[in-house]
Amino acid sequence: MEPERLHRRRASHLYGLIISGSVLAAAPVEFGLGRVAAAVVFTLTVYWVAESYAHWIAARTVHRRDLTRDEQRTVLADGLPLVASCLVPVGVLLVEAALGVQTKVGVDVALVVNVVLLVVVGWRMGRAGGLRGVRLVLSALVTGLLGVVMIVLKHALH
Repeated sequence: MEPERLHRRRASHLYGLIISGSVLAAAPVEFGLGRVAAAVVFTLTVYWVAESYAHWIAARTVHRRDLTRDEQRTVLADGLPLVASCLVPVGVLLVEAALGVQTKVGVDVALVVNVVLLVVVGWRMGRAGGLRGVRLVLSALVTGLLGVVMIVLKHALH
């Protein structure tokens, strides 16, 4: 895969986790876990459409022509990790809903899962970027801190 495409896919995945965390942080307790899960998926889908549209028109502007079918598919596919990134947190919410977990507790657990995913993504992206030792650990921790900020935000809002 071309470096530009890989770059966009990795960035989309990371960005999707950050957006997932922000939706979880802002979700009202009255929503219920199923509705929170739907809000996360819907929000990320809207972001994917908006981001893909922005890339689509930017590419058209740069190339000064309509995109080919293959280029159109590439633009749409390269942004899909943004939506796919929410599958684990949404899965956690749906399992919790089926088990009858309270919304407040369930969202907190999903936020912690999201932080763990951010740390893992930060670690994997750092390693792929050639980081080692302290720099690799810092990369993972800084990425995870983005999720911790969402938890702080949630508790400040509610």
